[in-house]
Amino acid sequence: GVSARPPATLKDAEVELVRRSGKVTDGIYSRFNRKLCRPAVRWLSHTSVTPKVTAFGGLAVAVLASLCFAQGSWLWNIAGAALFFLSGLFDEIDGMLARLRFQESAFGCWLETIVDYATYLLVFAGMTVGGYRRGGTVYLALGAALLFGSVLSFFAISVQRKLAAPAGRPNEYSQRYLAALERDVGNPISRAARQLQFLLKKGVLVHYVLLFAVLDLLPVLLFLGAFGAN
Repeated sequence: GVSARPPATLKDAEVELVRRSGKVTDGIYSRFNRKLCRPAVRWLSHTSVTPKVTAFGGLAVAVLASLCFAQGSWLWNIAGAALFFLSGLFDEIDGMLARLRFQESAFGCWLETIVDYATYLLVFAGMTVGGYRRGGTVYLALGAALLFGSVLSFFAISVQRKLAAPAGRPNEYSQRYLAALERDVGNPISRAARQLQFLLKKGVLVHYVLLFAVLDLLPVLLFLGAFGAN
């Protein structure tokens, strides 16, 4: 709790509550993203905008990002990566706002997951079309493999979440997943998964998409994504 009494002010209390609206499983990337989101979250907390509205707002931004990637040029790729980064911030705002308002729910958790994967499919499809325009049919094969792996990952994680998390609390899946990997640290596969699992998060992916776009290395990202997803 935060005590809002002299000499503390209401403003100080609000700032502190927003600062603490992340999750215990946040890594360095998510913490950085959330710092960027704090002013918007504090402002939105005084409006009627709901977490679900921000989630769909991020999806709308991802549609624009996909259209940019589909153009295929370096400048358009950077624009698409910047919009994808913005979409990732919407994703952070969604969760922060839900926790601040005590509006976390099982439905909201599943909705966030569905929106995240819809975002991936849109952006990867845009990259595939853009790559095809620049380089040929090999991008179609990479894109198809990446899209297939992404859909397969969504179903696999959905089943895992349903089995591992308590009924009505799917948001606890990440903590239970990491705890299970820690207990199985003697297994080299679990140990490797524990070290690399942060790369699967949208809050991390948005940084690397922007980096690879600036370096004009999106084909490499498509290949790594297709390999990793499958």
